[in-house]
Amino acid sequence: MNTPTPKALLAAALLGALLSACASTVPTERSRATDEGVQEQEVSDARLEDDIRLALLEKLGRDGMGIKVDVDHGRTKLTGQVDKRSTQDLAEEVVKAVPGVRDVEDDVTNRDEAAPGTPVARAVGHAERKVDDAVLEMRVGKNLLEEIGRYALDLEVEVSDGVVSLRGSLPDRERKSLALRAAEGTSGVKKVVDLLQVR
Repeated sequence: MNTPTPKALLAAALLGALLSACASTVPTERSRATDEGVQEQEVSDARLEDDIRLALLEKLGRDGMGIKVDVDHGRTKLTGQVDKRSTQDLAEEVVKAVPGVRDVEDDVTNRDEAAPGTPVARAVGHAERKVDDAVLEMRVGKNLLEEIGRYALDLEVEVSDGVVSLRGSLPDRERKSLALRAAEGTSGVKKVVDLLQVR
């Protein structure tokens, strides 16, 4: 009977350790599937992020460039500073209208909020603008009801500094056109942000 030499035992131990280490670094089907799933989610989030940035620029204009977008599994966080209060107020509405968005956390701020002036004066000015927005929102809602009837109840109207966003779905292009005209024709409306979809 041959007794293994210490060199042979050491070589066998090293070979066993090497094979074990190699086996642990070879990806299994499960680990490959997990890696591919993670990569697909990252690609999906990156595409959604691009869609959101494009929508913000198309709907809110150049001021939308101040908004940073971060997407994680469809959950979207908005940060940054913008010049217009309407951009700050309507950014969330624009993002909610992008297909694939699950939830929106809006931390966008307005540079005017940091403007000089007493806190009381800024608060009074802010309250007055909110009242004006609420009145205009009611006017737009009334015009929508007159123009498209019960379908107006399916729409979400948001107003900020005379800029109106319309979000929701309508059964046909004709009603969408009527809704946009009704909003644009409302006294005090400066601009309409079209977030409407046709079912």
